[in-house]
Amino acid sequence: MGKFKKGMMIGSILGAAMVWLNISTKGKKYRDQLLDQASDVYTRVLERIAQSGTFTQMTKSKYVTIVKEVVHKYAIDNGLAEDTKNMIVKIVANQWNAAKKQMKK
Repeated sequence: MGKFKKGMMIGSILGAAMVWLNISTKGKKYRDQLLDQASDVYTRVLERIAQSGTFTQMTKSKYVTIVKEVVHKYAIDNGLAEDTKNMIVKIVANQWNAAKKQMKK
């Protein structure tokens, strides 16, 4: 399979998944649950950074490392699937700029 066809196939699958998450009742429920879990993890990440007192030396890569550690522990405690765990890592890791602003306050 060529790169173009492979890209089209992956794009189609991702597009269908996004439509399912936004249109179906079950998809909306799953999305809301995922965002609630990501919010819990984000709060735990900020608490961990505040407790360590290392925010002044924090880089994005260190932030992402902390996010992965916190999500891993959260996933074990709450029995999350690997796909859900990976999605939460992506959501929380993308909050780097918001975390910087919040920690400066």
